[in-house]
Amino acid sequence: MPESFHVLHDPARLRLLRDASRPRSFPESAYDSLTRVAAQALDVPVVLVSLVDDRGQFFQGATGLLGEIAVCRATPLSHSFCKHVVMTGAVLSIEDARAHPLVCTNPIIDEMGVVGYLGFPLTTSDGHTLGSLCAITMSPRVWTPQDEATLRDLAQMVISDLELRAELSYREDAAKATDPSVLAEGLPARGVDILDHMLEGAVALDRQWRITLANLAAARLTRLSRSVAVGQDVWTLLPMLIGTPIEQLLREAAASRRPLETEAYLPEQARWFEIRAVPARHGLAVYFADTTERRRAIESLALREDQLRQAQKMEAIGTLAGGVAHDFNNLLTVMRANCELLMDDLTPTSPTYDELSDIRTAVARAASLTQQLLAFGRKQAIRPRHVDIVTTVESLTPMLRRLIPANIAIDTRYEPALPTVFIDPGQVEQVAINLIVNARDAMVDGGTIGVECAVLELSEPLATASVTVPEGRWVQLTVRDSGTGIPPEQIPRIFDPFFTTKDVGKGTGLGLSTVFGIVHKAGGMITVDSRVGAGTRVRVFFPASTEEPVAAMSPAPTTAATSGTLLLV
Repeated sequence: MPESFHVLHDPARLRLLRDASRPRSFPESAYDSLTRVAAQALDVPVVLVSLVDDRGQFFQGATGLLGEIAVCRATPLSHSFCKHVVMTGAVLSIEDARAHPLVCTNPIIDEMGVVGYLGFPLTTSDGHTLGSLCAITMSPRVWTPQDEATLRDLAQMVISDLELRAELSYREDAAKATDPSVLAEGLPARGVDILDHMLEGAVALDRQWRITLANLAAARLTRLSRSVAVGQDVWTLLPMLIGTPIEQLLREAAASRRPLETEAYLPEQARWFEIRAVPARHGLAVYFADTTERRRAIESLALREDQLRQAQKMEAIGTLAGGVAHDFNNLLTVMRANCELLMDDLTPTSPTYDELSDIRTAVARAASLTQQLLAFGRKQAIRPRHVDIVTTVESLTPMLRRLIPANIAIDTRYEPALPTVFIDPGQVEQVAINLIVNARDAMVDGGTIGVECAVLELSEPLATASVTVPEGRWVQLTVRDSGTGIPPEQIPRIFDPFFTTKDVGKGTGLGLSTVFGIVHKAGGMITVDSRVGAGTRVRVFFPASTEEPVAAMSPAPTTAATSGTLLLV
């Protein structure tokens, strides 16, 4: 008989397994909570606390199970990967079960879609492996040492709990052997040691609400010494609990004699706690954990997802705007051509000449706006060249006037004869529009947006609040507003992707990160000065060039012709 077969049928192991899995008032859902944490930490769909006896495996904790297996929470040995962990007492790492010689014929591959598997043995201090804490994927997965370390740390918590349950079963059986009416009272000394290795806080309360036991995690989370806490009335020791959902939970659990759990916020500590109250013979066993960081991570992830969806929506809107601008430009071409034809038959003194002239001017302005929409709506290749910043920013004025409400004024100040900057003109427009729109959003009650362009000659480095601008010649673009300002603690993060100081739904957090990338790619720098209630100033420093801007190509002169035919298609 193979040695591995003896392991599964070892009487000592099976006896310990029965003691550790005996039903108790301690909620088995604690294992489910642990598997949920493991699934999030490893980014896997299924995590199991699997215990293996000589006939099959059963799941004390499970996350991600579906169908019939989720209902019965057990499978025969023929469907078990975990039995191999028990047989060897070692970690089992499988990248693709379909190609692994140990499990490739296991029917669970087809029935449940198991492909990737990582199992860590649940081995007690006396050397018996009761099962495994395993992670499962439905696609090939290369397991890293960090994955194994995470599973190992969580498995230690399961092992500690299993040993505690087995020890309680042993004490109960010993007590019943002498007096069947007596149950084990309290926790053995070894059980207290095990509790001290738990990450979750554990406190025992007697029927007079006195603390009779507290583990190390409980002392750390409550910021109280155990020597001070034990023996004290919980409501006197922790008055911040009075009137909170935690007090309601504890009193209801004590009165109903059934396990209850909740998640509550304590304003005094500014922390969230997950609380489980389990009735016991002596009173209540209370388990609690700080869930503040987990909640923040989940909320942050949800916010990032919302921002990403908003960014994708804005990209789609930009594409749509480009397409609409094309069609609108075609309509304007027809209007302009017919207007020109009508004016050719009229003289300036004709009654309708002025009206047609106004129509032609309006069509020209509309065509200019559609060209700007096309420039921003389509994806263009980056073609840097020597451009005049002032000319580029001034060309945006008609469109910007339509973006800015009537209660906000734009004050532009440009130095004459500025040097050129080597950059794509479209990127300069993108920088200017992002900064001006941000300034607009900061002035809900109106105000003034200042836009300045100036040359900056530095004979020595210029130290600003966030960067140091090296010596040299720079073209400085400044956008300032008289709005609400930015809190000092948020300024270091304003260039982070998806970070925004605007209200939910009013910003994607991509504008300033895009500006930052454009400026740095052009060899420039950007700095922000702001004060709450006094507005914000953003300065962009572009390295000045000695080249002249590329002039638009002029049409070639035409020679006069005495006669000829012109065909217009």
